[in-house]
Amino acid sequence: MQLTNEKINKIKRSYYPENLEVTNWENVQKEYEKLLEYKIESPEDIIKLIEISSEFDAILDQEMAWKYIKMTCYSDQEKYEKDFNNFYAEIISKTQPYDFKLKNKLYNSPEMKKLSDKKYNHLKKIISNSIELYRDENVPLFTKEQELTNKYGSIFGKLTIDFDGEEKTITQMGIYLKDQDRSIRKKAWELINSKIKTKENELNELYDELRKIRAEEAKNAGFENYRDFKHQQMGRFSYTPEDIFKFHEAVEKVVMPFVRELTVKRKKTLGLDSVKPWDTAVDLDGKILKPFEKVEDLIDNSMKILNKIKPEYGIQFNMMKNTNLLDLENRKGKSPGGYNYPLAELGSSFIFMNAIGLHRDVVTLLHESGHAMHSKAISKEKISYYKSTPSEVAELASMSMELMTMEYWDEFYKDEADLKKAKRDQLEGTLSFLPWCMTVDAFQQWVYTHPKHTVKEREDFYISLLNRFDSGIDWTGLEDFRKISWMRQLHIFEVPFYYIEYGMSQLGALAIYKNYKENGAKAIEQYQDFLNLGYSKPVNELYEAAGIKFDFSEKYISELVDFVKKELNSL
Repeated sequence: MQLTNEKINKIKRSYYPENLEVTNWENVQKEYEKLLEYKIESPEDIIKLIEISSEFDAILDQEMAWKYIKMTCYSDQEKYEKDFNNFYAEIISKTQPYDFKLKNKLYNSPEMKKLSDKKYNHLKKIISNSIELYRDENVPLFTKEQELTNKYGSIFGKLTIDFDGEEKTITQMGIYLKDQDRSIRKKAWELINSKIKTKENELNELYDELRKIRAEEAKNAGFENYRDFKHQQMGRFSYTPEDIFKFHEAVEKVVMPFVRELTVKRKKTLGLDSVKPWDTAVDLDGKILKPFEKVEDLIDNSMKILNKIKPEYGIQFNMMKNTNLLDLENRKGKSPGGYNYPLAELGSSFIFMNAIGLHRDVVTLLHESGHAMHSKAISKEKISYYKSTPSEVAELASMSMELMTMEYWDEFYKDEADLKKAKRDQLEGTLSFLPWCMTVDAFQQWVYTHPKHTVKEREDFYISLLNRFDSGIDWTGLEDFRKISWMRQLHIFEVPFYYIEYGMSQLGALAIYKNYKENGAKAIEQYQDFLNLGYSKPVNELYEAAGIKFDFSEKYISELVDFVKKELNSL
């Protein structure tokens, strides 16, 4: 591919001066008052006001984005956490009543009703849903909740382990779980979980604080429980909680036999009496894939792969690199996990992750790159409501990128056997992930519909879920570690109920990959059409634009399981 030295430049503002200071509440308040005074005399004025307010949203969003990015990149430095929390409390939370008034002004204007339903019905639905859920008394609760969720990353970012005389982060310890020496794997696993167990009480207390606040938010908005409140708040218009329960059952029935077969195969191949938790990551062929030595190689090879999918993707990623929009390497004092954070005023995004040289790092970066290409595709959208994509849509973009790029993983794996191994692991992972996805969701469904439960009851229910979606792992003698294993899932603390979408999107991604293998360039064209739409249409219509169905029925899952099995046989 042809490299560029070009950087990503800030998009020129249309309605606001470039030097507008938004860390001062008086300035922000003044701009909101201007928006509320804006005269609406025609349907065109409605759209104009939305465009003006969307640009203002972008300015605020990017200011908050950089504060969040710094906080997670340096979670051991309290000044960044304080800076983010102060901005959220003193600026963002104060904008919420004004934002509510602005939405009311738009929605209740006679001119709004004159806008074409065919073109703007989805926009009206988004705005009316937001109005319906807003309560003044929830504003300080959202602020407090945000402060508490930040504590989770801070707790994990500071955890380190002394292993063979070296200080390691929890993430860095993951490489020892792939060691062929079982005693090393066991030692590493026990050290990781023993370290997390030292924070068991603190994390339980943090979670109970979050549950209490979230229950209060739901009650204020007129809901019986937080689950129902969050379902509507997340704009889940296309399905109900009952539909999700059917998803759980379908995975239990259709996917679990496949996953249990993998465990039996692991047991036989490794020659074990039983598969323990420290045996689940080790490679069955005795070879650990080492796709890169330096993060620079991870970046450059990923860039080449994206270029082969679509040249514009490679160029965009190249420009993100030039603009220092990548922080990929794991280090002490960095929050766990990975994310793609949109930067509205750049028309791009920032990718954060914790690479340690394993194959999963390749998958993570390509996953986040799917999000990044989505951010780029909708960068010129002038209506901010269309840029805020729900999770079922956002994760389809990223998970599809994981699978489509498999065809070009030879950039990392020159040896054909390594390439086939990487593909097999990926395909097996698409299905073996689903039971955990269902567990995380079912756990939260129960937690928030049983608000008065005790820690012991929570543990018992969690264990019942692990038993329900049991893949055949032997936890005998490890029960104290097993009952707190949910604490490593940051979504449960930081973004409640944001997880089942990974399962829905995984099915969609498999369908897109199948389409890609069968139709090539046409599938990429449909994928791009899907990206370009942002959230301008309902979820089911967006999936249709991508050339697939929005479906998580037992029949559909069965068809995709058969497809995966066929692909695995071909390898």
